[in-house]
Amino acid sequence: MARRFSPASRGTLLTFKVLVTAWLIAIGVGGVAAQTKVLSLHHGWTFRQVGTGPWYQADVPGEVHTDLLRQGLIPDPYRDFNVDSVQWVERAEWEYRCTVHADAGLLHHGHVDLVFKGLDTFAEVYLNDSLLGRTDNMFRTWSWPVKKLLKPGANTLHVLFRSTVAEGERLRKAYGIRLPADSDPSGTSPYIRKAAYQFGWDFAPRLVGCGIWKPVELQAWNGSSVTAMRLDQELEADSIRVRVHVGLKGDAATTGFFFLDGLPIGSAMREGDHIGFRFSVHRDRAWWPAGSGPQPMHRLQMEAVDDNGRTVCATERSFGFRTVELRQEEDSIGRSFTFAINGEPIFMKGANVVPPDLFPSRAGDSAWVALVRHAQRAHMNMLRVWAGGIYPPDAFFQACDTAGILVWQDVMCANLMPAEGGFLENIRQEVREQGARLSAHPSLALFCGNNELEVAWNNWGWQAKYHLHGTDSARVIANNRALWQQVFPEGLGRTGVPYTWTSPLSNWGNAEGLRNGDLHYWGVWHGDEPIGALANNVGRFVSEYGFQSWPDSVLLAKYIDPEELLLGSGALRWRQRSYKTDAPIWKAIEKELGDRPQTLDGFIDASQAVQAEAYRIAIEAHMGAQPWCMGTLLWQLNDCWPGPSWSLVDYEGNWKPALDVVRRLYE
Repeated sequence: MARRFSPASRGTLLTFKVLVTAWLIAIGVGGVAAQTKVLSLHHGWTFRQVGTGPWYQADVPGEVHTDLLRQGLIPDPYRDFNVDSVQWVERAEWEYRCTVHADAGLLHHGHVDLVFKGLDTFAEVYLNDSLLGRTDNMFRTWSWPVKKLLKPGANTLHVLFRSTVAEGERLRKAYGIRLPADSDPSGTSPYIRKAAYQFGWDFAPRLVGCGIWKPVELQAWNGSSVTAMRLDQELEADSIRVRVHVGLKGDAATTGFFFLDGLPIGSAMREGDHIGFRFSVHRDRAWWPAGSGPQPMHRLQMEAVDDNGRTVCATERSFGFRTVELRQEEDSIGRSFTFAINGEPIFMKGANVVPPDLFPSRAGDSAWVALVRHAQRAHMNMLRVWAGGIYPPDAFFQACDTAGILVWQDVMCANLMPAEGGFLENIRQEVREQGARLSAHPSLALFCGNNELEVAWNNWGWQAKYHLHGTDSARVIANNRALWQQVFPEGLGRTGVPYTWTSPLSNWGNAEGLRNGDLHYWGVWHGDEPIGALANNVGRFVSEYGFQSWPDSVLLAKYIDPEELLLGSGALRWRQRSYKTDAPIWKAIEKELGDRPQTLDGFIDASQAVQAEAYRIAIEAHMGAQPWCMGTLLWQLNDCWPGPSWSLVDYEGNWKPALDVVRRLYE
């Protein structure tokens, strides 16, 4: 139960605050327990293919492809046809090792945890030849208590990665049903909690790797340690009510003292594995998306004090006061799809984003922040994080908080899954972790349960193509619908962020999709309709639509042999990943420009011109249809490799002409 500070306690509590702040500054991160000693394990790693001789220097965080490339053991997969020559990597097994030095100061702590923020994907982790555990999910944090296994001085940490594809084949055989995998010739991606786009997509080649792709560290602590801080907000008549949930591990009896922007606001007793606390602020302190108001950010701090008055742990995080609703209301047209921020309906202007690289650790935080900068310069107020990539790093959401860019966050669910047994518990833990991590960001506006899987099941002929009939068919769709409609909202419902179970609900080729919910309109490109059709297919919220163009030849020359930089060359045909080839681009150039370019540069310029025209037509139609239509998110903002796609920004961050058009219209 929350309690207010008495005047006599303020001096003591402010002293606590000063100490906590000093500790947090000293370790350089927020959200880590005040008395936790953090030892980063990013240096001294080596790697090799299992069963081979020499060990090579490795970068952690990193991936096996980037390590192999750095050592000159494979050619650059992004150049020429080299993707094809490195496919053997996905079938091999790889091992990484380093030496961990444990000094007396570390071992003096009551608890020492080994924490991997991300392991891709099937790994066995050993410390001094003792198996700590096995991992099977790229999107989860993996942690083990290691105090009893550490010895003073040198310790050996060893990570063995099994072949992702071989493990996927084993899981497919155990499940006994072949699940749809249109973009993955191996058919293994549905059974694996790994980024789907790395298995190949219509904007990217196949590069299935493994590695320690996120930071790894030792965390040493005493008494209690903070596991998470989650915030939920509700709008009242003239205020915003905030509910705070701080998760704890350890057994110290504690009271949590809370501070807002350095000032004490109350306290609450620990109950079980958490501390709960509530407070309210006037709504004039609210955070708003870009173009609708300011983006004030605040700092919430919690210090946990034991019965002897000692601070045993602390945490803090930045957040903004805001409420968000997704209004899906029946009306005379059908069913709306409108975001209301702090009670006000707002038209959403933005784009979909994909990971900035096929090797996520190579892109790093800076590439994700650059995406936010592009969105900000283009006057966007929403980005959709697509289900076939990865959950973005904290730096992306922090940048969105500052810039006023709302985030539509898909659960990483771009395939039907074997949604039962151990797999179900695995993804349940993933969703809980990611929901808790992201929920306090004011930029987070929506969680979505999957990308296009409901419409695919109903319209794409998967039952015939993959021989899904009878009990197999019923089992697959029932389990997946339960995953989207029950398991995900149960795990994410604790965050207070709106949830929709699928996007879109209806296929783009029917009138129902135009009247109800969000729409992915692909009549242009996939349906061979002219770009003018974008003006006549306006839904209640158009969350996907797009038209391809090629990046400039200056970029292509960095990755393609100059002799292949010719119209119709094999290298250019190979780099086009869409099954439609360049045919829709040529058709649009001839219809819209009345031209047939004879040079590569002429073709590239024309492709970018018709792309810009397509986005102009669509955005003007969507924005002009308010309040029937309350959002437009084009596909896509960025690229993950150098090739043709629907993007506004190429792989190296260069703007295409379409982005200037989008910027003008969104402004």
